Amino acid sequence: MIKKRKSILLVDDNPVAQKMTEKIFVNDGYQVFLAWNEKECIESAKAHKPDAILMDIIFPQGDGRQFVQRLKQDPETKDIPVIFATNALDLKDDKGNLILIIDEKTYRAFAKPLHYPKLLSTVRKEINRSKNN
Repeated sequence: MIKKRKSILLVDDNPVAQKMTEKIFVNDGYQVFLAWNEKECIESAKAHKPDAILMDIIFPQGDGRQFVQRLKQDPETKDIPVIFATNALDLKDDKGNLILIIDEKTYRAFAKPLHYPKLLSTVRKEINRSKNN
């Protein structure tokens, strides 16, 4: 039986950050989908049903926290784990265990620039946890 590759949706309006992160996930064996804004995020999440979403918080038109609220309200996307990566968090406080609370739900968060080994480990754990629920 062929094992399906894990997939991730990267949502970031910074093309350099998105390209670097895409390369890390591709090299780790993931199928990667890209989105630049809320509309593309929601469309891609519905179309591809990624195993996880890695999302920035700050966008020119919108806020990643609002994107997550919309994703979690939609039956098609509500169970996809979301992890945040953002400049809005202080890098010196990032020990790999930061969380954001949105509508009483907790989300893992990482400060940029990203610590990729911790990020990859967290994404794997979030995917496995969501598959076991």
